[in-house]
Amino acid sequence: MNDSRFSLDEFETLFGGKFASPEELQREYESFLVIVEQMDQAPVPELSAREKADIFRRAWQAPSYERPGIWAWLALLRRPAVTFALGMILGGLLMLVYVGDQSITPAAKAAEPQFAVEHTPYARTYTGKVLQELYPQVENPKVVVEKKQESSPPQRVLYGTLDEGEIYVVWNL
Repeated sequence: MNDSRFSLDEFETLFGGKFASPEELQREYESFLVIVEQMDQAPVPELSAREKADIFRRAWQAPSYERPGIWAWLALLRRPAVTFALGMILGGLLMLVYVGDQSITPAAKAAEPQFAVEHTPYARTYTGKVLQELYPQVENPKVVVEKKQESSPPQRVLYGTLDEGEIYVVWNL
């Protein structure tokens, strides 16, 4: 008995490690060929055109294996709208974590003004964080705009200290 579709060598390659001896492998191969020969001789009813079309439609539209539940969820996640929405949600969460982790609270930001102006009859004094950024080498900078006379142009002067308050700075701008 030798079947040209499936040789003993191919059978041994597929199932060689499953049998204890070569004689047992030979017996299993021969019983396999008997079953294949019986299947070849069994009558197969002809399918109608509608049944063939139905089989083709199901094979074309559906995958050939059943997906477990996790694969269905992963297939849902691969849709562009779902991926976009998840990206927006994750981006928002990351921004909340990043911004929420900063040590300065909104109350501390409100307590420290960015720029403050003090008016007097002949002068205006500007202080705040903006001036500290403009003049980083000067400690406690403040700019005073004075008008000595009504017809004279305003005079701008920078006041501050250096070396931890030991040197006092007056600079005409």
